[in-house]
Amino acid sequence: MRKAALDHFIEKIVRDAGSSLRDNFGVIKTGTPKTSQHDIVTEADFQAEEILISAIRKKFPYHNILSEEAGELKGSSPYTWIIDPLDGTNNFAKQIPLFGVIVALAKGNVIERGAIYDPLHDQFLYARRGQGAYLNGKRVHASTETSLEEMVIAISNIRARSMVEKFAHWRSLLALYTTYYKLFGSAAQNILALATGKIDAYIISGAYPWDIAAGGLIYREAGGKITDIYGKRWSWRQMNQKVIMANPKLHKKITNLLLQ
Repeated sequence: MRKAALDHFIEKIVRDAGSSLRDNFGVIKTGTPKTSQHDIVTEADFQAEEILISAIRKKFPYHNILSEEAGELKGSSPYTWIIDPLDGTNNFAKQIPLFGVIVALAKGNVIERGAIYDPLHDQFLYARRGQGAYLNGKRVHASTETSLEEMVIAISNIRARSMVEKFAHWRSLLALYTTYYKLFGSAAQNILALATGKIDAYIISGAYPWDIAAGGLIYREAGGKITDIYGKRWSWRQMNQKVIMANPKLHKKITNLLLQ
């Protein structure tokens, strides 16, 4: 498939899944707990996931798929689709309008495409490796803020209950410099804000590939830097990820602070 055709295909399936979420917003209000009462799955997750997987299977029957709800669907191709059909399920169920669809396409260990869609606000964030990041067709860039005191930072600690004490320590270190925190309750929303320069940094602990794979590529293409919490190379394949995302100068300052 030609590059432009693949880009069009990804945008279509992500928008179709988002349309399903938009139709179900305010209609589906309850979910089934997974790991806790706050980590839930709803019928809207499954409907959006079915739209994505069915389209991918029809177009690329031999590709691998890794999806939050369906798990790993193995194929015989070097390509893997990494899917979160509804990122921010808890927000969705509580009718908080902060959620999104996340889709990435990797070839081996390299993310080639990343897409995030906020269907309620019609914001489509997209990146092709080496080609920049775009919001609804307009190129976007990471923040250029370099001051710890002035930075606006989003912080998320999901699923990794064993990391709560360590994460609280990191947050206390950051609080010595800034109190400008944003808590969106959705990795999709965090990346939308980060890649468009509305916030300056993002720290997430307990993330899975479907939470962060697309965002990692998008943010790099917007001029930002992503590593693990210790400043080491980031891999989308890791489970229970601890990640720092910021522009290169601010990233170094945050990493140095957290490694004290």
